[in-house]
Amino acid sequence: MKRQLTSALLTRYKHYKQTHNDESLQNCMNIIEMMLKKTKYASLSSHGENGWCSSRLIQPFIDKNNSLRFSLWFGAATHSRKAEEIWNNSKVTLSFENTREDANLVIYGEAIIEMDPNIKKHYWKHFLKLFFPKGPLEDDYSVIRIQPQRIEIISFKRNILPEPFGLKAVTLINQQGNWRLS
Repeated sequence: MKRQLTSALLTRYKHYKQTHNDESLQNCMNIIEMMLKKTKYASLSSHGENGWCSSRLIQPFIDKNNSLRFSLWFGAATHSRKAEEIWNNSKVTLSFENTREDANLVIYGEAIIEMDPNIKKHYWKHFLKLFFPKGPLEDDYSVIRIQPQRIEIISFKRNILPEPFGLKAVTLINQQGNWRLS
């Protein structure tokens, strides 16, 4: 009896989510913006040694030019493994998870290491003093900018659930600074 009830409830939930699915560009961009604001950490993956992917936790922040154009930034040690890997191959992946939203966001982009003192000062966060005691003008401090090229998103709470149900993400592509659904 319990198994039948569970099966019936899951079927009803799935049907509800499928009939309320909203994969519109505006809904996707709203969820992306919300996730970027509410998710403190992301996993950055870059191309490591011997073909292995290297991943590490970062605390990115968003720089929005308008509702559809944005860059992600984070501080890094200029001579870190992370920076070395980005110098060798600028293609990176950022993964965000928001358990409250039952959502996953993956951003594929080009990373650029910025050494300009004005940029370093602009994107300086006070907590970085833990790692760079001399402040934003320290030689070993750099800022990495990620320019998103492709985004994948799935959100159970906000009804972004393309078929097959929950097994595939909605993909957005950046074309000359404008996002479109793939």
